[in-house]
Amino acid sequence: MNKPLRALALVLAAGATTPAFAANFFEGFDGTGGAGGAWETASWHNGDIFGCTFAYSEVWRTGWGSLAANVNSSNRSNVKCAEVRTWQSFTYGKFVTRLQPSTIAGSNTSFFLYTGTAGTSSHFEIDIEFINSGRTLHTNVWTNGRQNYQQFSVATGWRTIGFEWRPSYVRWFHVEANGTEREFRRVNTSISTPMRLMMNHWVGNNSAGAINFVGTYNGGGGPAYYDWVRVSD
Repeated sequence: MNKPLRALALVLAAGATTPAFAANFFEGFDGTGGAGGAWETASWHNGDIFGCTFAYSEVWRTGWGSLAANVNSSNRSNVKCAEVRTWQSFTYGKFVTRLQPSTIAGSNTSFFLYTGTAGTSSHFEIDIEFINSGRTLHTNVWTNGRQNYQQFSVATGWRTIGFEWRPSYVRWFHVEANGTEREFRRVNTSISTPMRLMMNHWVGNNSAGAINFVGTYNGGGGPAYYDWVRVSD
């Protein structure tokens, strides 16, 4: 679907990041506390089509080895949600996570790379997003502000999923219990701009654009979980 505003593809907060390179990176989210030193935690509102404000309070390590990215709807007029991004940028590699997407109607649970300003030629992005109460997998690649998306029906629950970004293509895959990768989409595209790895869990604001993408949000909250994140050459 067309997402011209693509609020998820936000203007990144000002601040320096480390030089980009294809590198090995692993985060197991062990212990308690926030996301950890490798991650910047968002604390702002993205505007339309978001129906919540990203907040430090909605990101925490569970103590059983996962990161909780929460939607807090206790105050319906000021819903809080969660977003983190690596300080480090990457150029190429394989990006994989084990996660349990949200099943809240009108929500989005994501794992993606991003850089630039939405609606401009500086916008590059590679997406994994779970919408439709976690039953639709939305994949997308944005190149110079132009998108190429495809959606798939999926079951809810824990899964290991990722994408591989190379100079001439992006491919998406599931990882089976025995470690075998099962590719389900490939796009030939050329992206060389460094991007930061991001994860968020948010709900729409019930505007036409939000309903068209994530569906109608009727309230409710709770976390999506990320067990681990791995980046490899």
